[in-house]
Amino acid sequence: MNAIPLRANKTVCPHCGAACKTVKTAQLTPVYREVTYVCDNPMCGCVFVASVTPIRILEPSSTPNPDVHLPTREKVTE
Repeated sequence: MNAIPLRANKTVCPHCGAACKTVKTAQLTPVYREVTYVCDNPMCGCVFVASVTPIRILEPSSTPNPDVHLPTREKVTE
């Protein structure tokens, strides 16, 4: 299995572009999460909710959830 590099998740304010902090998350289904963010810019003060959902599987699970059906990536041939 190929290692996937980890990167810091940086969400920016849709209005002023400043960094945001996560203040709440809610896993609503196995494939849908809502995340509440607050803008770090005190002059802006925006609070917003974003959705997070997987769109495709890159490496299959060793313990798949039978209720989750996501497309897999196409095989890359060289």
